[in-house]
Amino acid sequence: MAKVLALLMSGRARGFTASLLERAAEGARSVDGVEVEWVHVQRHKFGPCTSCFNCIRDSDEHACTLRDAMGKDGALMAKVEEANGIIIGDPVHTWGPTATCHLFVERCYPHLWTGKLVGMPFASISCASNQGMQRLARENLCKWSFTMGFRYMGGLPVHTTQLARARGEAEDLGRQVGQAALEDAVERRPFADQEKFVAYLDQPWSALEPYLENLSNGTMSWDGSLLAEGVESFESDEARDLLTEARGHFEAALRLRGAGQREESCAELVRASALWTHATWKEFLEEDVIRSAKPEAYRPIPES
Repeated sequence: MAKVLALLMSGRARGFTASLLERAAEGARSVDGVEVEWVHVQRHKFGPCTSCFNCIRDSDEHACTLRDAMGKDGALMAKVEEANGIIIGDPVHTWGPTATCHLFVERCYPHLWTGKLVGMPFASISCASNQGMQRLARENLCKWSFTMGFRYMGGLPVHTTQLARARGEAEDLGRQVGQAALEDAVERRPFADQEKFVAYLDQPWSALEPYLENLSNGTMSWDGSLLAEGVESFESDEARDLLTEARGHFEAALRLRGAGQREESCAELVRASALWTHATWKEFLEEDVIRSAKPEAYRPIPES
């Protein structure tokens, strides 16, 4: 039996967003062998991440030590860990996802270190009224899906003027998640960084261009990039060596992206950014902040 979580982020248990999420849940339930659990997230009490980093230092479980619904023994976290797929129903607040939704994703943070959620099927519904911005909200949810390593099945942006049409689309989306959850229940497929970057290229949010823009400090070149500054200013010889090794891959990623070869650019960027992660961890985090080596599941350097 596969389990899909239908997570309602709205405070309104019977509002527009809930009605669309229910149709998505019906679509998932229509797949033989799929069980759907409806969760009104605001009925679970949990707060923000406190940046204690205990989940990183816990080398065995990487569990959150906070005593709330998303902590180590929390009821909501247990549901997430047992799931084979997630569908989020989220109203649009201030032109983006709700604070509840952002908080939930933030508290999944410990699983960046375990890798347990990587590859889990994920979909979202962003429902807006008045000025809308449902597409912008969907983009944010897609970005968070990428960040957690979820396998993105789709995001449905809906204005209330589109409710009649969107109900059928929500049911179809739920059915897709249900079918993917069945496969996940048999075995969660690996979803390495390079595959993930490529898989998101044509989604509402693609990591390629924002990542290149970020690492290059907006210059889209090695000169003036964060990596180049690190080679000059980092005190750790090991960190500087990692950044020096990253240079060729980073410049290749920029060149390939400029030539329109986005998939090939992803391969070079993944290697460069993994080297950057190892370098910054060594320089800033390992001894002074985290006081722990980088967990193996997080941003491994791909084999050549």
